[in-house]
Amino acid sequence: MKIRTTFSITVLTLLTIGCSNETPVETEKIPVPGTIIAEMSEPVTDDTLNSFVYTIRVIADSNVKSGVYDIEAEYGPNFATSKLTMPGSKGSLIPVIRKGPEPYSHIIGFRLPDDTTFNEYYLVVSSKSSTKMRYLKSYTFE
Repeated sequence: MKIRTTFSITVLTLLTIGCSNETPVETEKIPVPGTIIAEMSEPVTDDTLNSFVYTIRVIADSNVKSGVYDIEAEYGPNFATSKLTMPGSKGSLIPVIRKGPEPYSHIIGFRLPDDTTFNEYYLVVSSKSSTKMRYLKSYTFE
């Protein structure tokens, strides 16, 4: 009789917890440091002698919870790195890469939740002799 009572109380407790009206809170999805978040590549067509590739990567930094990402750009054998901090997001905005207006240029931006608008934020432009990276715009969120 004691075992049956304990079993009934346990089942009743589990049913009560499982049937509550509260919806579970969704935890933020913070990327693991070192994870490639976004990447784009294109062949370098200016140099017909070599078969170079221009690649840009956005990688989660060890401080990704604060919205910090590593940027890597490779133009053939040339390699450049930088850091990018997403605006006022505390890690909730995920970077997205788009092709830029110039040859071998890409724009890193973001989309807000429930919005399809691409918000330009950071520009990466490479050539045979240099790679330039800079912020394009500033954003504030309330």
